Amino acid sequence: MNQTIYIAGKVTGELPEPTAAKFKNMQIELEAKGFDVVNPIEVVNNSKENWYTAMGMCLQALESCDAIFMMPCYKDSKGAKIELKTAKDLGIQVYYNLHEII
Repeated sequence: MNQTIYIAGKVTGELPEPTAAKFKNMQIELEAKGFDVVNPIEVVNNSKENWYTAMGMCLQALESCDAIFMMPCYKDSKGAKIELKTAKDLGIQVYYNLHEII
């Protein structure tokens, strides 16, 4: 059974189409490394969703994951930092670079 990995990065304040493409490209790269990927853009599936509702959906999805991948843009994201803290609190493996993943 494959490990499940969650993608974390900046979404709020970004243009929906390029952001969705950025997350989708990362999803493809992680799938190529053998992961089942949880893409928060697909979890929420509504670029106009209320931030708190979207975060609740994302944190719930994260809880069932084995790992989290922090895209570099996470540093500018309040939500991604919350996801990182949650992952650490839950003992979920954290990756910051693709080359860390074998």
